[in-house]
Amino acid sequence: MTSRVASQIVPIVVPKASDILANQLRQMIVQGDLRPGALLPSERDLVTESGLSRSSVRDALRVLESEGFVTTKVGRSGGSIVTLPGRDIVARSVELFVRTHGIRLDSLLECRVAVEPTLARLAARNRSEAELEEITDLHKQFEMSVGDVQLYKRINLEWHLAIARSSGNEPLLALMEAITMPIRDAMDYQHVTTPEMRSHAVRAHTVILKAIRDQDEASAARRMERHVTAYRDVATGSVGREPTRR
Repeated sequence: MTSRVASQIVPIVVPKASDILANQLRQMIVQGDLRPGALLPSERDLVTESGLSRSSVRDALRVLESEGFVTTKVGRSGGSIVTLPGRDIVARSVELFVRTHGIRLDSLLECRVAVEPTLARLAARNRSEAELEEITDLHKQFEMSVGDVQLYKRINLEWHLAIARSSGNEPLLALMEAITMPIRDAMDYQHVTTPEMRSHAVRAHTVILKAIRDQDEASAARRMERHVTAYRDVATGSVGREPTRR
């Protein structure tokens, strides 16, 4: 009987004290009880109010800072100031996940195929005149870059991200920012592009830009899907299905 009861007992995981405090402060920020720009209580006050050690309080503040919920200002008038996590926090977390888990290149390219047509559709709907001007200017630079692989690579990256920004969709933009650099770093452009392919990419960009300019959502999505799908097929066929971890 005793052994039967013992076999039903599962391990009990007790949260760290610093994690409990971090959760409480995070919840207060998310709910709006602590607003951006507000100064958190001092370490001494947090120790007194929470009953935790100074080291546990500092650990909690470090967790919140790493998540983008506070910034620390040193000096006599310093302290922990409430902030809100930016898009860069999301992008950096996803990028670190990609780089440390050996996510395969073909998976990242499939992600582009899934996301970028939607971004192009939203860009056609939501882009401002200033954003259209930026995309157009980058396209002109792209046309001039076909003879320089490194410049071509950089302008191509900037053009796709400019479209993502003009979509107005922050979560999808964060995802694009997270996967773009690992894709670029995992590939040798000398092996996946030729002068003919670069010229073809310029033509593809031209029709996508026209659809975005005309605010033709269906055409923008269709043209972008055709473009990134063709790129995926060439890239995976040339470099194989290797992990992106270097």
